[in-house]
Amino acid sequence: MGEQAFNISDDNLEQHIVTLFEKLECLRSNSNEASLGGRVPARLEVRTLSLWKAVVAECAASFLYVFIVCGAAGGAGIGASASAVLLSTALASGCAIATLTLCFAHISGAHVNPAVSAALCVRRRVSPLRAALYVAAQCGGAIAGAAAIYG
Repeated sequence: MGEQAFNISDDNLEQHIVTLFEKLECLRSNSNEASLGGRVPARLEVRTLSLWKAVVAECAASFLYVFIVCGAAGGAGIGASASAVLLSTALASGCAIATLTLCFAHISGAHVNPAVSAALCVRRRVSPLRAALYVAAQCGGAIAGAAAIYG
């Protein structure tokens, strides 16, 4: 397999290069339009099953996170030292957020925290409707988790 020689004149070569760059620019603009212009209007997004699955997943993730972390802090024992309570809470928090992220990331992004949802809304990574529903679900899940521990 030797070298291949292309028999293209200089004028024709320039035309091919310009055509190639035009096609690349067209592909790049199409991919940008698909990522930015592919947003679904709010009235249609409300009707999608994926939105409501994500909202329920955020509620469940917040419930589990608060339940696990508060349970670890309260379950350390009455006579436990402050360092034991801090260590158990820190380990529970780290393990819980890692596990919840692995479980819920493919469904909703596993925000778990309303501040994360608000920041992603500001950065336009999620729609304002989705962010508002996530924050409501996260607050509801956290309240339910705390109520389960308290009850």
